[in-house]
Amino acid sequence: MRTATSHPQSFGRIPRARSRGGIHQVSKRRQRFVRPGRAAGFTLIEVMVSVLILLVGLLGVVGMQMLSLQANQGAYFRSQAIYIGSEILDAIRANPQAAADYEGNYPADIPADPGCQGVDGCTPAMAAQQDLHFWGRHFMDAGNLVADNGGTYRSAIPDGRAVITRTAATNEVSVRVTWTERQFDNTDAADGSATRSAVEQAVDLTSVITP
Repeated sequence: MRTATSHPQSFGRIPRARSRGGIHQVSKRRQRFVRPGRAAGFTLIEVMVSVLILLVGLLGVVGMQMLSLQANQGAYFRSQAIYIGSEILDAIRANPQAAADYEGNYPADIPADPGCQGVDGCTPAMAAQQDLHFWGRHFMDAGNLVADNGGTYRSAIPDGRAVITRTAATNEVSVRVTWTERQFDNTDAADGSATRSAVEQAVDLTSVITP
């Protein structure tokens, strides 16, 4: 009869001794330790450098946005000036007999309203005077129409001016419309701004008037 032999129970894994070349080695689990001085993450200098690079990029974006707004505003003023010049040229074409009466420097030479809208109508000279009177409101509040109605007048283009000339030999009429706009291109405060200079712009339109 076999007798039961009791063996002690093992409550943990006991590393086994291995023999290699006559030397006993014991395998152990490797444990990784991270020194406090070598902890992973970003240092304060790295964060500051990153913020500096971000700020430089944002400044570039802001500068591009300002130039874009300036270009859009300049294009708007130019389109308005072309419209103003084309409007008076159309009026001269409709009244070729009085083409010479349209010559002048505006708004200085804007005439008063002749008031010839009655039954008798307007003569060619009166029609020219009337055209210039209403056309001149692009530059100034002619007849105080806006002020008398409690409004605030604002010209179509800043510091808008126009010169109308005519060559009698060819019956050619030229209209030059000028205005002033601000550009971000200097640091001279003499013109009212330390960052933007006042630049005069102009468009020239010419048409041959057929009698």
